Amino acid sequence: MDVDELLTSTRSARKALDLGAPIDMDEIRDCLRIGLQAANGSNQQSWRWLIVTDQRLRDAVAALYRDAYLAKVGGQLIADLLPEASPERRLMSSTEWLVENMARVPALVIPCYEPTIPRSEGDESFYRATLYGSIFPAVWNFQLALRTRGYGTCVTTLHLHHEAAVGDLLGIPASYVQGCLLPVARLRDGTTFTRAPRRPLDEVVAVNGFDVEKR
Repeated sequence: MDVDELLTSTRSARKALDLGAPIDMDEIRDCLRIGLQAANGSNQQSWRWLIVTDQRLRDAVAALYRDAYLAKVGGQLIADLLPEASPERRLMSSTEWLVENMARVPALVIPCYEPTIPRSEGDESFYRATLYGSIFPAVWNFQLALRTRGYGTCVTTLHLHHEAAVGDLLGIPASYVQGCLLPVARLRDGTTFTRAPRRPLDEVVAVNGFDVEKR
């Protein structure tokens, strides 16, 4: 596919993941090699990327992920309670499919980053933007590289409600921030993605001031 198609049709993959297909660790590592070409704060590269394939560890991470989700939605799965054919039900069905199947995903990738910039009073916005701006460009590069090799994933963050427990489980030092969790598997045969509906540029883009109406 050409670059424009890759950039505009790479979607979050959940139900499209083929949980029974074997993965090639050399391919996953190659995708990470590409991902790590992304820009990061001051080129510190103070990141660590964990690829979790051990079933015992995946089970434990999945249990924490499920617990975090249920705590968010009131203790029970809710997709089937939503109106038939509604966009909300479709989204929640996909989300809850992953909640119920996370342990079966063959590889869970967790990017971690150790902040290196000294803190100062009132720097919260700068600190967070620099921190996550040093993680997610590489995450997106990684996702694009996976797509070109027939893999899929999505950015998930629910496990961060149990970040300390996941850190203890995987031996992540407390000085490192976990950016997200990426469930990685091959895409099901025949999976295709198209451009997603997005609001028109004129509704969301302004020049020389925030008010779009004065563009």
